[in-house]
Amino acid sequence: MKPLGWLGHALVAIMLTVLTQVGGAIYLSALFVRGRVPVLTSRPLVSLAAVFIGLYALTWFPIEAAAAATGRVGLPCLERGALRVASPIYCLAHRHYVSREMHALAGDLARSVEKRYPGTLTLTLDANFPFFDGFPMLPHLSHDDGEKLDVAFYYARVGDGEYARGVLRSPIGYWAFEQPRAVERQPCRGRSSALRWDQHWFQPFARDDLALEGRRLTTALLWLERDGRARRAFLESHLVDRLDLNAHFVRFQGCNAARHDDHFHIELR
Repeated sequence: MKPLGWLGHALVAIMLTVLTQVGGAIYLSALFVRGRVPVLTSRPLVSLAAVFIGLYALTWFPIEAAAAATGRVGLPCLERGALRVASPIYCLAHRHYVSREMHALAGDLARSVEKRYPGTLTLTLDANFPFFDGFPMLPHLSHDDGEKLDVAFYYARVGDGEYARGVLRSPIGYWAFEQPRAVERQPCRGRSSALRWDQHWFQPFARDDLALEGRRLTTALLWLERDGRARRAFLESHLVDRLDLNAHFVRFQGCNAARHDDHFHIELR
């Protein structure tokens, strides 16, 4: 294989490792398998893709079992007890793992909001990878120990205000920002940061027929504060003021981190 070919494969493996933690190793395994089966060499790219997809699928349950043995469990990819991962993307990328304590907290949170507002479904976004504390989950500054979780906002339909169950303004759950009003606090106004993205290019993909459902969001955050297992939650200052939340528990994450007016972030004690 030409050196450029090896470089290309190395870059793909690195990218898959960054995105999924385990994908790079699976890709290299697929590359090894393809090279050992002569019938696969006639169409190298197609066969590599097929072997990779096959290995990725075959390793799903072994990865889940190995992660559980080390103390991390996957949040439900299918609805379970009013809780579900927001998109299959997070499960396919193995970004839905948390510690057993966070798993229990997420389930209890979902049930508490559903008890207050029957029919509510709580959706989770990025959590953590299946293995190793300290392994970075880009683009997050944390999410590296199984004790961090992003939770999607709840939404209602514009017009009648009816709760929209299991529906998000963004196809990935992120970047459909709740813009601050003129009179609300904006501590990062006029400041730029490499990690505080406004994602202007993405806004046409955000639905404009849904609005933030503040009652459920407030219920969730107040319950977390009373429960005591979470050390803190991150939310933008203008939403903390708008929802009249306790700024000691629900904090502003700072101007050198991603915006948190499209989701909220929780951390265990």
